[in-house]
Amino acid sequence: MLDFTIRQIADMTGGELFSNDDSCIINGVCIDSRQAKSGEVFFALIGEVTDGHRFIPSAINNGVSAIVVNKKQDDVTVPQIVVEDTFKALQNLAKAYIAKFPIPYIAITGSSGKTTTKDITAAVLSAKYDVLKTQGNLNSTTGVPLTLFDLAPHHQIGVIEMSMSHPGEILGNCDIVRPEVSVITNIGLCHIEFLGTQDNIFKAKTEAFAYFTKDSTAIVNGEDKYFMEYETEDFNLIKVGIDSGGLRAKDIVYETDRMFFTVNIGGKDERFEFLYPGRHNVLNCLSAIAVAVKYGLSADEIRKGLLSFVPSKNRMDIAKDDFALLINDTYNANPDSMKAALDVLCHMAEGRKIAVMGDMFELGDISEEVHYDCGKYAAERNIDLVYTVGGFKNCYKDGFDSMKSAGECISFEDKPALCRYLKETTKKGDTILFKASRGMELDEVYNFLKEAIKDNE
Repeated sequence: MLDFTIRQIADMTGGELFSNDDSCIINGVCIDSRQAKSGEVFFALIGEVTDGHRFIPSAINNGVSAIVVNKKQDDVTVPQIVVEDTFKALQNLAKAYIAKFPIPYIAITGSSGKTTTKDITAAVLSAKYDVLKTQGNLNSTTGVPLTLFDLAPHHQIGVIEMSMSHPGEILGNCDIVRPEVSVITNIGLCHIEFLGTQDNIFKAKTEAFAYFTKDSTAIVNGEDKYFMEYETEDFNLIKVGIDSGGLRAKDIVYETDRMFFTVNIGGKDERFEFLYPGRHNVLNCLSAIAVAVKYGLSADEIRKGLLSFVPSKNRMDIAKDDFALLINDTYNANPDSMKAALDVLCHMAEGRKIAVMGDMFELGDISEEVHYDCGKYAAERNIDLVYTVGGFKNCYKDGFDSMKSAGECISFEDKPALCRYLKETTKKGDTILFKASRGMELDEVYNFLKEAIKDNE
């Protein structure tokens, strides 16, 4: 939590202060006027869609104590700091604040799996340390600074998730955080609409190494084609994997609701249990284990941390009762995470395997191709029923039908039609996966069916 005077904040942001009271204390930051409260400074950020300056009256009405703007505002009753760029000012303040906490920071990024890997890593490290971790979706260029403002004297280590959709975004966040460890889960197709090629995605993700020294450590997916041959002498490099990599998992056993695997740590084989199956989760766990080993955790502490893992909202949120098992994985989606979720469905299902699949966003010109490919993959995995909705619902169906499997794919015009059909046709023993990009709001369908099942019990 901040504890700066408004004068100090003006100095840190490089702005000009207009105030009758330089000693006004600021203890928080907000960028959403609806959440503004007393003691906070409101940054009027200018985005692609809207201008935060429009919401200054709302922020003041909600009790904000000061504002940061790019043009002096007339008729305001709170102190204001005028800067050239409010976003840069936010970054500058975060950089000044984090300097008060010289603890290790781990940056986690990747095209898919970064949120789960962040949560697993934080859970494992929490077995020994007091951990600050990214909450919710605060992983963007504005979310990372907001995460850092939660730093407190009791924190011993920070696990910071970093997303990106354009070049330079991870670079900017790493300039603030200066991680001594960076984890890259994979290089997929997510955000290819903005970055153009997978090579450009690789370049943008490896901005996570930009401020490394010889003592820094990169932990990467050794099975990803971009890292299989990747080598460097500029910093420490750890590759994790199952079939390749320096830190490997072996003797993997998948059960309905958990998995077991063995990792050699310091010359000794250690057996681990994780309560969420899936090959991708083995890789996520390996990254967390690599971080844990670097920071001196014992095998028992790692075991304890893995078992304490709780996924973020709408990430493998599982509702299970005597009637059906529902898997809510609607936080986001891209081709890699869609296929991984289908694999989890296959591991967990004991009755009919049903996948409810919605659109994957930000894939640009390859959208039709990759939705077709994921539909095809569902058929290859012998999914019994696939229900699709959204603008690419027929691409999924065409891909599924191309395999001429024993299963069936049905496309729906909208979510209400899908809800009605699920309510009428779901049977005892079904396992149903819900997966789509966040903007599809497919969690509404998951919640509908969960309540409908509960009402019929």
